[in-house]
Parts: sequence; C-alpha cells; structure tokens
Amino acid sequence: MATSGNKDASPETTRRNFLARAAASIAAAPAPAGAMVRTERSEQGDPVVSLWRDWMAAHRLCGEACRRQQKLESELLRQFRSFPRTKVPFSEDCGFIWAYSGREIDRLLPNADQDEMRRQARAALAARRREWKAADKRAGYTRAKKAEEEIADVEEALAKELWNAVPQSVAGVAVKRKRCCLRTLTTPERTYSSADN
Repeated sequence: MATSGNKDASPETTRRNFLARAAASIAAAPAPAGAMVRTERSEQGDPVVSLWRDWMAAHRLCGEACRRQQKLESELLRQFRSFPRTKVPFSEDCGFIWAYSGREIDRLLPNADQDEMRRQARAALAARRREWKAADKRAGYTRAKKAEEEIADVEEALAKELWNAVPQSVAGVAVKRKRCCLRTLTTPERTYSSADN
C-alpha cells in the first residue's frame, strides 16, 4: 500500500499546529450564511462571534480528519478482511472461534493440556498484528486516528466554550441560537434547552 502523503496525518500534528491551521482557515472562510448580523461594532465587541467561527473551522477540520481516518481504516480492513485475529479451535473437528487478544486465547484455552494450542494461537495472533502494524505504518492509519482525536478534542473544547459564552450583541445571540440548534441536531441522545445553559 502506498503512503498517503498527507501532511495533516503526520506525527507533527499537534493542537498548536491545528489551531494555527484553524486560524488561517477562519480568516479565509466566509461567515456562515444567515448565522449572524454582521456589523463592525457587534463583531469586535462580541467574543461569541469569533468563538462561532473558530468552532465552525474546527468542526469542518474534524469532519475531514474523520473521513480521512475512515478511508485509511477501510483500506486496511479491505487488505486484511478484519482487525488482527486468529482461529482458536473448540476441539477436534468441532469448529473454531475468532480470538482478537491474548486474553481471549487464554480464556478459550484454559487447560494445561492446551498449552501447545495456546502457544500456536498466540504466535499466529502476534504474526497477524505485525503484518497489520507494518501496513498501518505505510498507510498512516494510527497517525490519522490520533490527529482526528486531537481535532475532536479541540472542537469539543470550543463547543463548550461557545455554549458557556454570554452573547453581547444581536449577532452573538443569533450565533448562540444557531449553535444551540446545531448541538441538538448533532447530539440525538441528548436534548438541550435554555435551562441547560
């Protein structure tokens, strides 16, 4: 598998780098349509408006990082057909069960007379994990997953900060209202009301 060549998934992806990219994106991105009434006075005096833009940029970057990580994961799963696993036989001619960890192998083969089968299963699992790690390193899946988690943490921190910020203008109220609606729509297991703020 060829390397992705994507700088965003490199180990150098840090919160500081992410925030620098987010700031550049925010400066270049147009304001969301209908999200706020833009006047110089309200934009300068209301931190909610700038928090909204920061969150929107982080939300967009998080979505992109998620799709990149999912694509790499799909490539690995297509190549290996599953996460690293090994067959553990029940007994002679009675089929098998998949084991994904050494703990599962030990649980499935607990008896002293199964030592050799347990050793073989552990060796097979270790070999499969080495193959997976080599392919992962080439593809950059683990780096992409870590970058996505970091970006999601930043997005969540900005969302909490925006949720707790007090609007100081009509534009800020409009942004808070829009954010409240988005939060309700993007978190179906929870609903929010003005009483939650």
